[in-house]
Amino acid sequence: MLTLRDVTIGFGGVTALDAVGFDVQPGQILGLIGPNGAGKTTLFNCITRIYQPNSGDIRWQGEDLLRVPAHHLPKLGIARTFQNLALFGGMSVFDNTMSGGSSQARIGATSGLVGWPPSRSRTKKLRAKAWELLERLDLVALADAPAAGLPFGTLKRVELARALMAEPKLLLLDEPAGGLTHSEVKALGELIVSLRDDYGFAALLVEHHMGLVLGISDHVVALDFGNKIFEGSPEQVKHDPAVIAAYLGRAA
Repeated sequence: MLTLRDVTIGFGGVTALDAVGFDVQPGQILGLIGPNGAGKTTLFNCITRIYQPNSGDIRWQGEDLLRVPAHHLPKLGIARTFQNLALFGGMSVFDNTMSGGSSQARIGATSGLVGWPPSRSRTKKLRAKAWELLERLDLVALADAPAAGLPFGTLKRVELARALMAEPKLLLLDEPAGGLTHSEVKALGELIVSLRDDYGFAALLVEHHMGLVLGISDHVVALDFGNKIFEGSPEQVKHDPAVIAAYLGRAA
Protein backbone atom coordinates (compact mmCIF):
# COMPACT_ATOMS: atom_id res chain seq x y z
CA MET A 1 0.00 0.00 0.00
CA LEU A 2 2.72 2.45 1.02
CA THR A 3 6.14 2.44 -0.62
CA LEU A 4 9.12 4.56 0.44
CA ARG A 5 12.32 4.59 -1.61
CA ASP A 6 15.53 6.50 -0.77
CA VAL A 7 13.71 9.17 1.26
CA THR A 8 16.27 11.80 2.25
CA ILE A 9 15.79 15.08 4.11
CA GLY A 10 18.13 17.42 5.98
CA PHE A 11 17.77 20.45 8.23
CA GLY A 12 20.56 23.00 8.44
CA GLY A 13 23.26 20.58 7.38
CA VAL A 14 21.97 17.73 9.57
CA THR A 15 20.70 14.71 7.64
CA ALA A 16 17.50 13.59 9.39
CA LEU A 17 16.75 10.76 6.95
CA ASP A 18 19.34 9.20 4.64
CA ALA A 19 17.93 7.12 1.76
CA VAL A 20 15.31 5.35 3.90
CA GLY A 21 12.97 2.89 2.25
CA PHE A 22 10.49 0.14 3.12
CA ASP A 23 6.97 -1.06 2.25
CA VAL A 24 3.76 -1.30 4.26
CA GLN A 25 1.50 -4.15 3.16
CA PRO A 26 -2.33 -4.21 3.36
CA GLY A 27 -3.54 -5.12 6.84
CA GLN A 28 0.00 -5.12 8.24
CA ILE A 29 1.10 -3.52 11.50
CA LEU A 30 4.64 -2.25 10.91
CA GLY A 31 6.59 -1.08 13.96
CA LEU A 32 9.07 1.76 13.43
CA ILE A 33 11.62 1.93 16.26
CA GLY A 34 14.83 3.75 17.13
CA PRO A 35 16.33 6.09 19.72
CA ASN A 36 15.26 9.71 20.07
CA GLY A 37 16.46 11.69 17.07
CA ALA A 38 16.55 8.62 14.81
CA GLY A 39 14.17 10.25 12.32
CA LYS A 40 10.90 8.42 13.08
CA THR A 41 8.64 11.46 13.46
CA THR A 42 10.43 13.18 10.57
CA LEU A 43 9.49 10.20 8.43
CA PHE A 44 5.87 10.49 9.58
CA ASN A 45 5.95 14.18 8.68
CA CYS A 46 7.22 13.36 5.19
CA ILE A 47 4.44 10.81 4.66
CA THR A 48 1.78 13.22 5.92
CA ARG A 49 3.17 16.08 3.77
CA ILE A 50 4.26 18.34 6.62
CA TYR A 51 7.83 18.06 5.28
CA GLN A 52 8.97 17.81 1.68
CA PRO A 53 11.92 15.40 1.31
CA ASN A 54 15.01 16.64 -0.50
CA SER A 55 14.96 13.47 -2.59
CA GLY A 56 13.36 10.06 -2.77
CA ASP A 57 9.97 8.64 -3.59
CA ILE A 58 6.83 8.02 -1.48
CA ARG A 59 3.94 6.26 -3.18
CA TRP A 60 0.48 5.42 -1.91
CA GLN A 61 -1.17 2.59 -3.85
CA GLY A 62 1.01 3.57 -6.80
CA GLU A 63 0.23 7.31 -6.62
CA ASP A 64 3.02 9.84 -6.07
CA LEU A 65 2.24 11.04 -2.54
CA LEU A 66 4.74 13.90 -2.75
CA ARG A 67 2.43 15.64 -5.21
CA VAL A 68 -0.59 15.38 -2.91
CA PRO A 69 -1.50 18.31 -0.59
CA ALA A 70 -1.67 17.41 3.10
CA HIS A 71 -5.39 18.15 3.36
CA HIS A 72 -6.16 15.53 0.69
CA LEU A 73 -4.61 12.63 2.62
CA PRO A 74 -7.77 11.68 4.56
CA LYS A 75 -9.66 11.35 1.27
CA LEU A 76 -6.97 8.92 0.11
CA GLY A 77 -7.44 6.85 3.25
CA ILE A 78 -4.51 8.02 5.40
CA ALA A 79 -5.12 9.12 9.01
CA ARG A 80 -2.79 9.96 11.89
CA THR A 81 -2.64 10.27 15.65
CA PHE A 82 -0.08 12.52 17.31
CA GLN A 83 2.63 12.10 19.94
CA ASN A 84 1.34 15.26 21.60
CA LEU A 85 -2.45 15.05 21.70
CA ALA A 86 -4.10 17.38 19.18
CA LEU A 87 -7.69 17.31 20.42
CA PHE A 88 -10.06 20.27 20.83
CA GLY A 89 -10.16 20.69 24.61
CA GLY A 90 -13.35 22.75 24.74
CA MET A 91 -15.30 20.37 22.53
CA SER A 92 -17.09 17.25 23.70
CA VAL A 93 -15.75 13.76 23.14
CA PHE A 94 -18.52 13.22 20.58
CA ASP A 95 -17.72 16.41 18.66
CA ASN A 96 -14.00 15.64 18.70
CA THR A 97 -14.82 12.26 17.20
CA MET A 98 -17.14 13.81 14.60
CA SER A 99 -14.41 16.22 13.51
CA GLY A 100 -12.46 13.28 12.12
CA GLY A 101 -15.19 12.63 9.57
CA SER A 102 -14.91 15.98 7.81
CA SER A 103 -13.19 14.36 4.82
CA GLN A 104 -16.12 11.96 4.44
CA ALA A 105 -18.83 14.64 4.63
CA ARG A 106 -18.61 16.08 1.09
CA ILE A 107 -21.20 18.69 2.08
CA GLY A 108 -21.13 22.03 0.27
CA ALA A 109 -21.52 25.24 2.24
CA THR A 110 -24.86 26.12 0.69
CA SER A 111 -26.47 22.69 1.07
CA GLY A 112 -25.15 22.46 4.63
CA LEU A 113 -26.63 25.82 5.64
CA VAL A 114 -29.95 25.23 3.89
CA GLY A 115 -30.17 21.68 5.24
CA TRP A 116 -30.95 19.96 1.96
CA PRO A 117 -31.73 16.22 2.22
CA PRO A 118 -28.31 15.03 0.92
CA SER A 119 -26.49 17.02 3.61
CA ARG A 120 -28.86 15.81 6.33
CA SER A 121 -28.40 12.20 5.20
CA ARG A 122 -24.60 12.43 5.25
CA THR A 123 -24.59 14.09 8.66
CA LYS A 124 -26.87 11.35 10.00
CA LYS A 125 -24.48 8.68 8.71
CA LEU A 126 -21.49 10.44 10.26
CA ARG A 127 -23.24 10.73 13.62
CA ALA A 128 -24.09 7.02 13.51
CA LYS A 129 -20.46 6.22 12.68
CA ALA A 130 -19.24 8.37 15.59
CA TRP A 131 -21.57 6.59 18.03
CA GLU A 132 -20.41 3.23 16.72
CA LEU A 133 -16.78 4.16 17.39
CA LEU A 134 -17.55 5.57 20.84
CA GLU A 135 -19.23 2.28 21.71
CA ARG A 136 -16.33 0.30 20.26
CA LEU A 137 -13.78 2.28 22.29
CA ASP A 138 -15.88 2.36 25.48
CA LEU A 139 -16.41 6.13 25.38
CA VAL A 140 -20.22 6.43 25.24
CA ALA A 141 -20.50 7.48 28.88
CA LEU A 142 -18.17 10.41 28.17
CA ALA A 143 -19.74 11.48 24.87
CA ASP A 144 -20.95 14.85 26.19
CA ALA A 145 -17.94 15.53 28.41
CA PRO A 146 -15.38 18.13 27.25
CA ALA A 147 -12.06 16.60 26.26
CA ALA A 148 -10.15 18.93 28.57
CA GLY A 149 -9.50 17.33 31.94
CA LEU A 150 -10.11 13.72 30.95
CA PRO A 151 -7.48 11.11 31.89
CA PHE A 152 -4.60 10.79 29.45
CA GLY A 153 -5.41 7.20 28.55
CA THR A 154 -8.99 8.19 27.75
CA LEU A 155 -7.81 11.04 25.52
CA LYS A 156 -5.66 8.58 23.59
CA ARG A 157 -8.80 6.56 22.81
CA VAL A 158 -10.66 9.74 21.79
CA GLU A 159 -7.91 10.60 19.34
CA LEU A 160 -8.01 7.06 18.01
CA ALA A 161 -11.78 7.34 17.52
CA ARG A 162 -11.33 10.61 15.65
CA ALA A 163 -8.72 9.07 13.33
CA LEU A 164 -10.97 6.07 12.61
CA MET A 165 -13.82 8.39 11.59
CA ALA A 166 -11.90 8.98 8.35
CA GLU A 167 -12.24 5.24 7.58
CA PRO A 168 -8.48 4.96 6.97
CA LYS A 169 -6.77 2.30 4.93
CA LEU A 170 -3.51 3.31 6.66
CA LEU A 171 -3.33 4.55 10.24
CA LEU A 172 -0.16 6.30 11.41
CA LEU A 173 0.24 5.94 15.17
CA ASP A 174 2.84 8.29 16.70
CA GLU A 175 3.80 6.93 20.16
CA PRO A 176 0.26 5.94 21.22
CA ALA A 177 1.55 4.36 24.45
CA GLY A 178 3.35 7.49 25.66
CA GLY A 179 2.27 8.40 29.19
CA LEU A 180 0.22 5.24 29.73
CA THR A 181 0.53 2.77 32.60
CA HIS A 182 1.65 -0.82 32.03
CA SER A 183 -1.92 -2.14 32.15
CA GLU A 184 -3.11 0.64 29.81
CA VAL A 185 -0.37 -0.23 27.32
CA LYS A 186 -1.42 -3.89 27.32
CA ALA A 187 -5.06 -2.92 26.76
CA LEU A 188 -4.04 -0.50 24.00
CA GLY A 189 -2.13 -3.19 22.14
CA GLU A 190 -5.09 -5.55 22.26
CA LEU A 191 -7.36 -2.71 21.09
CA ILE A 192 -5.16 -1.78 18.11
CA VAL A 193 -5.01 -5.39 16.90
CA SER A 194 -8.74 -5.83 17.40
CA LEU A 195 -9.54 -2.62 15.50
CA ARG A 196 -7.18 -3.64 12.69
CA ASP A 197 -8.95 -6.99 12.42
CA ASP A 198 -12.40 -5.38 12.46
CA TYR A 199 -11.77 -2.43 10.12
CA GLY A 200 -9.04 -3.87 7.92
CA PHE A 201 -6.57 -0.97 7.98
CA ALA A 202 -2.79 -1.21 7.91
CA ALA A 203 -0.87 0.61 10.65
CA LEU A 204 2.54 2.26 10.85
CA LEU A 205 3.45 2.37 14.54
CA VAL A 206 6.15 4.63 16.00
CA GLU A 207 6.72 3.59 19.59
CA HIS A 208 9.40 3.35 22.30
CA HIS A 209 7.52 0.77 24.34
CA MET A 210 9.19 -2.36 23.00
CA GLY A 211 6.70 -4.70 24.64
CA LEU A 212 3.92 -3.08 22.60
CA VAL A 213 5.93 -3.03 19.36
CA LEU A 214 7.08 -6.64 19.58
CA GLY A 215 3.70 -7.79 20.82
CA ILE A 216 1.53 -6.48 17.99
CA SER A 217 3.80 -5.78 15.00
CA ASP A 218 3.93 -8.08 11.99
CA HIS A 219 7.13 -6.43 10.74
CA VAL A 220 9.69 -4.04 12.25
CA VAL A 221 11.96 -1.34 10.81
CA ALA A 222 14.68 0.26 12.97
CA LEU A 223 16.25 3.67 12.36
CA ASP A 224 19.37 5.23 13.87
CA PHE A 225 20.66 8.72 13.01
CA GLY A 226 18.39 8.77 9.96
CA ASN A 227 19.60 5.44 8.57
CA LYS A 228 17.68 2.19 8.35
CA ILE A 229 19.71 -0.33 10.34
CA PHE A 230 17.25 -3.23 10.42
CA GLU A 231 14.16 -4.64 8.75
CA GLY A 232 12.58 -7.96 9.67
CA SER A 233 10.34 -9.83 12.08
CA PRO A 234 9.76 -8.90 15.74
CA GLU A 235 11.66 -12.03 16.76
CA GLN A 236 14.66 -11.14 14.59
CA VAL A 237 14.91 -7.55 15.83
CA LYS A 238 15.48 -8.69 19.42
CA HIS A 239 18.70 -10.45 18.38
CA ASP A 240 20.05 -8.03 15.75
CA PRO A 241 23.49 -6.71 16.82
CA ALA A 242 23.01 -3.28 15.24
CA VAL A 243 19.65 -2.73 16.97
CA ILE A 244 21.02 -3.97 20.31
CA ALA A 245 23.98 -1.59 20.08
CA ALA A 246 21.94 1.42 18.96
CA TYR A 247 18.71 1.04 20.87
CA LEU A 248 17.92 -2.01 23.02
CA GLY A 249 21.16 -2.19 25.01
CA ARG A 250 23.14 -5.29 25.94
CA ALA A 251 21.17 -5.94 29.12
CA ALA A 252 17.88 -6.03 27.17
